[in-house]
Parts: sequence; C-alpha cells; structure tokens
Amino acid sequence: MQRKETPMDDAIKNRAINQIFKVDAKLGCPSGKDASFSLDFEEREYRQRDLVGLIRDMVPYFALTEEEINSLAKSEWNKVSFTRISDAQPTKKGDYGELLLYIILCIFYKSPKFVTKARLRSSTREQIKGFDCAHFSIEDGEVKLWLGEAKFHESISGAISSALESITKNFVDAVKVKSELKLLGGEIEINKTLASEHLKLLISYTNGGRSLDKIPIQVPVLITYDSKCISEFCGTEHADVESTVFKKKLTHELTRNFDLIYAKTWPAKKNITISFYLVPFKSVSEIKALLDSVETAMKF
Repeated sequence: MQRKETPMDDAIKNRAINQIFKVDAKLGCPSGKDASFSLDFEEREYRQRDLVGLIRDMVPYFALTEEEINSLAKSEWNKVSFTRISDAQPTKKGDYGELLLYIILCIFYKSPKFVTKARLRSSTREQIKGFDCAHFSIEDGEVKLWLGEAKFHESISGAISSALESITKNFVDAVKVKSELKLLGGEIEINKTLASEHLKLLISYTNGGRSLDKIPIQVPVLITYDSKCISEFCGTEHADVESTVFKKKLTHELTRNFDLIYAKTWPAKKNITISFYLVPFKSVSEIKALLDSVETAMKF
C-alpha cells in the first residue's frame, strides 16, 4: 500500500501555495538544506492578516488525527481542534510556530506527520513537550524522521539562541532522544497509509530496536523575526515578492541572519542534519495578537 499525502483538501493547499513563497536565493549555507520563506504583498501591505486566516483553517489538520478528520463532522473540526491549542499567553505560546512549521513541511517538503503531537499533552496549560514536530519522509526507499523546532519570535538573535538551547537539550542526551522516540512510536497514526516495509522501518526507529546512530534524522528549525527590510518596503512601489529590488534587499538581510546562525556551534552527529527555515514578518506581535483573537472566538 502506498503512502498517501496529508488529508488536506486541494483548496487549502492552494491557499498555502499562493500565500507562502520559497525565496529563491543562493545563501551558501553549509548544510545545503536551508531555506527562506516570504509572504507576498497586497495593495503594498505584507499579507500577514491573510496568513492568520490560513493558520486558522490549518488548525484541524495540525491538531486532529486523520482518523478524527474522517470521523468527525466538518462542523466539529474547529471546535475540537482548537481545544488542543495551548491556553498560554500569546507571547509564550508555541503552537502557532509549530503550526507554521507543519504547513511548510507538508506543502514544500511532502513530509507528513506520523504523530499528532498536539493530542499528546495532558493539559492545554502545557506547551508541547520534546520535539515540536514528528514528521517523516521516504527518500530512496529509506524512511527519514523529521524532528524539528519552531521559534516564533520577534528578535532574530533571541530566536537563534532559543533554538540552540532547545536543540542542544534535545540531542546531547541519547537516552532522552530514545525516550521521546518510544513515546512517539506508541502513537504512530499512519499504519493504513504506508507501505508495510516502510512502516516496519519506522517502528524500528521508535521502539529501540535500532541503534540511534543508524536512524537518519532531519531537524528542521523554523525561525521567525521582525524584518526591517519588509517594514521598509511596505507602502512602496516595490512592495511585491517578485520585485527584483525587494528580493535583492531581502536576500541581503537573510544572508546576514544565516551568518548569525552559523556563528553558533550546533550539535553535530553523523546521522543528524540540521536545516534552518527563516521566515521574516513585518510584525510577529501583530500576528500573535490576531491569532489570539481568532482562538478566543473558536474556543467560545
């Protein structure tokens, strides 16, 4: 049986593709797997409000299992899924950074989740523990785990420091990693949509039967920040994601920020590849405030 893609319908996939764009820039980063993503402009304003609408409509796919999506009435999707979003204050909530990472992995990397982590926390007062995502891909017949981090911050330096702390904490202790994998292994949701040989391999990655050194792990790290470049272009004639002037300035800013990332010493293991996804915004705090308003309405 062949793997199916995430159960998102075509309409919401197309919305994501029309709102989030991979920045075509040769950044020269060591891993070769790093990327940057930008929104477009509309009437010379960065499309942050539209992204909030997209995130709102992605919550069910992020927070519900495929079985729940198939069994629940569509009218119940939002009510049930939003109850799994943290009750933490907007400035301390990690869910929406994790959700943005979820969108990028599913849409741009065809890497679906194999565990719905939002379902695992015991209370909405808690943040999601361990890795911020549990996705997988199949490359050359081999299963690769995608265990990532999301830092939905305003400050690029703060986001980088927080990411380094989280990744170091998650990967320096092999016992902790194996414990997290065992937890995930008991919650695998894709047994009906994955070829049997790939399912067996995935299970062997999570049940302790295979050396951790032999498990290929991709660590995608999402980092957002308030972009001076984007703020400067809002309201100008070059406020367009296809503008050569805009792309040149944004690429210069992104390159500087990748230099900040690689000035840090990141954990190095032969089976682990860390990749960074930079997503600049005009105002992260504005996005968080809008999302908080949406969430309040959805949970009412």
